[in-house]
Amino acid sequence: MAGVVPDGVPPHWLAYFAVADADTTIADAERLGGQRMNGPMQLEGVGTMAVITDPQGAAFAILQPEQR
Repeated sequence: MAGVVPDGVPPHWLAYFAVADADTTIADAERLGGQRMNGPMQLEGVGTMAVITDPQGAAFAILQPEQR
């Protein structure tokens, strides 16, 4: 998946959490001291995802699954 991870980012794990509403989850995370790093973005056939860091800098992703 070339181009997905920026150059210089070392190998790492990224946990994904399923959420009911990506926009609300992002807003709540930012209100509580987190920071949006990427997204939200629509992934066709998958849903809406975003990458967030918590106030200590730990990164995780959220995914609002696409309704079928």
